[in-house]
Amino acid sequence: MSQKLIPLEFIKRWETFFGKAQAESIVTNLCQKELRIIVPNLLKTDRNRLKHQLEKKGFKFVQTNEFNGLIVKFEPFNIVSTPEYLSGLFSIQALSSLIPPLSLQPTSNSFVVDLTASPGIKTCFLAQQMNNQGTIIAIEKSKIRIPALKASLARMGVQNTIILNFDALNFSKLGILADNILLDAPCSGTGLKLIKNKRLKPRILNDIARQARIQKNLLESAWNQLKPNGKMVYSTCSLEPEEGELQISNFLEQHDAETILLPIPYNIGMPGNKTNWTSTLNPQLSKTDRIFPKIGYDGFFIAVLKKVIV
Repeated sequence: MSQKLIPLEFIKRWETFFGKAQAESIVTNLCQKELRIIVPNLLKTDRNRLKHQLEKKGFKFVQTNEFNGLIVKFEPFNIVSTPEYLSGLFSIQALSSLIPPLSLQPTSNSFVVDLTASPGIKTCFLAQQMNNQGTIIAIEKSKIRIPALKASLARMGVQNTIILNFDALNFSKLGILADNILLDAPCSGTGLKLIKNKRLKPRILNDIARQARIQKNLLESAWNQLKPNGKMVYSTCSLEPEEGELQISNFLEQHDAETILLPIPYNIGMPGNKTNWTSTLNPQLSKTDRIFPKIGYDGFFIAVLKKVIV
């Protein structure tokens, strides 16, 4: 059944990169039903208060210790119809998507750029860490995705963010330097659960190289606009090394003297240097995180890069 849903070409790739047992686990978890997980908006509430409010309406939860999340066990009606959701007390999100903004760790004084921002959930988590202070520039290339970004920020009560309808590849033309940059790059999306990923088809194999070129250009553009001692998080919801481990390893070859990788502050996945790639990966890849699909998590690759003064 899984091979009907997932092309054999992808399964063979994952066996090569991660081993047969891990590839089988990937296939099983990609095909699983997605859990509904809610995460409180700390600008407006906390987990205990939110849980109590929703339980009074008949909702039941399994509490998780990861990222303040609550796994929805029973819904008497659709939870997105509640006043709590409509007023922005929580978001619905796979837990792996929270790791990139939380790994950036901006402060209330930071000047932050979210390079590919829509639909805005990661932007909102940046604002929560900054306590709605400092400044976030949320850049989104697609004009038709701007309304979703605006709606997310408004619902969640984000007040420190400026939206730019702009191509992030041209970021350097803005002439601004950032303390922190979040680059959750466009990618093939092969780490997404099948219920969310409508693109996992054989043609995506040809798309991987194209996406990798875009990611390379975005990395270079962002790096040029990062202040010395600034931090950048690079992430993709892809299982493909060309969009993760190899992308960062190649970047380090070009910028080794001015770049150090920082450890991910969460022990969720495996170090990126464990990937079986045909070429030698930079030793710093041991500090990156390769997250495989599992309950509550999509497949992700995450790296935290710090720009050091040469």
